[in-house]
Amino acid sequence: MNLADTPWIIVLIAFLLGGGAGALIYHLLNSSVARNLKVRQKLTETELQLTQTREGVNDHFARTADGLSILARQIEELEQSLQQDASRLCDDDTVLKRLEHRRATHDDPAAPSTDHYEPPKDYSEGTSGTLSEDFGFSHQDVKEPPRTGA
Repeated sequence: MNLADTPWIIVLIAFLLGGGAGALIYHLLNSSVARNLKVRQKLTETELQLTQTREGVNDHFARTADGLSILARQIEELEQSLQQDASRLCDDDTVLKRLEHRRATHDDPAAPSTDHYEPPKDYSEGTSGTLSEDFGFSHQDVKEPPRTGA
């Protein structure tokens, strides 16, 4: 081997090393691209499942609303039939009044209710209890706060 061939050997070795380094870099970059493609595919599948789930929930609520409206109509028809049969066959006035009252409140939900709810008290009627503002004080004990003059 003579010295004239030495630069060609260096060029050949540099070319092989550069090719190997390029192949290594390509492999490293290509693996992240493949990983990104897998993540994108998984994201697309998840979005598809979410869309299908939402459509299923929407269908469920639509069917439930339809079923409730059918049920409400059937209840109304049953109440009408019951009221007609009761007015024809029943002699008990209290039953007839209850049916008429139920029908009237069912037809007009804004009608005031005859049921009156009052929250429980901590005292009996005519007395005051521990939650009243003047419990434990007599009117003589109550003093007016001092006035600050300006």
